[in-house]
Amino acid sequence: MVVLYAVLVLSPAFAGAKASAFEKHPKQANQYNAGSAIDGKADTCWSVPSESPNRGESISLEIPKGEVEKIGIIAGWDKDETSFKDYPRVKQLRVDIYTLDNDQAEKLVGSETLDVADVRGLQVLPLKAKAKVGDDSFFGGKVKLSVVDIYPGDDFPNLRVSEVAVYMGEMDAKPALTVLDQAALTDGNPKTLWSGAAGTEFEVTPNGWAVSSLGFQGDKAKGRAKTVKVKVGDAGPEQTFTLADKPDLQWITLAPFNGYVGSTIDNVRVTLVDSYGADIGLQELKFKATHFEPL
Repeated sequence: MVVLYAVLVLSPAFAGAKASAFEKHPKQANQYNAGSAIDGKADTCWSVPSESPNRGESISLEIPKGEVEKIGIIAGWDKDETSFKDYPRVKQLRVDIYTLDNDQAEKLVGSETLDVADVRGLQVLPLKAKAKVGDDSFFGGKVKLSVVDIYPGDDFPNLRVSEVAVYMGEMDAKPALTVLDQAALTDGNPKTLWSGAAGTEFEVTPNGWAVSSLGFQGDKAKGRAKTVKVKVGDAGPEQTFTLADKPDLQWITLAPFNGYVGSTIDNVRVTLVDSYGADIGLQELKFKATHFEPL
């Protein structure tokens, strides 16, 4: 069995979140701080204080160089249906995007307001105008998400938000692939093929690429991968994807972690759980990344 590992080391400036205010927990001081809204877990949340007006509260996310395209949000506390309805949820969100110069001074490069539906689960909202950050700087930028309006809660006054994330523009990536038949999977030739059994795992070393998406191109003749599991590190979220039974190139996107997609800083394990047919045939395995940092 071969394991997929994506190992990235990112600058500390490219990870983290800061809240305008948060509710203090009597035993765990930071339980409701901004970090709980970028941990990839729907059952944790950023909670503003009970005396807060909610409107005007904000979370600021640090991001690397690149182009901001979309904003992801779980608008309330999505632990379960009850918690989601008991507390207020985000109805409108103002997005302010800043680039940082080498002195970390901020310059506003984009701003707009997004409408958020009152539904559970992750919403990915495209921006009308994309904004670049960090073009002429060692640093990247910052995205400030401010609450403009809310849906009221049934029982409690203070806003809670499970997750926020920045989705950045992607580019083709060429990490080092260390599995059998590497050439067959990355040569761009659909006539070459990797074949294996269900349960196979792959190993990849990104070599500085912030891998954000994986592309699978199945084979027409052999069985194709059906269920794909992705696990980021030991503490990160595990995702399960179901690919369609067709040989076309199909992409899966890694879950946002540390506030933006492409923030992988730990091992990534990908398992081809089962297949359409007896074996799994892959013509190509492709990658996209949100940015690149030379090692």
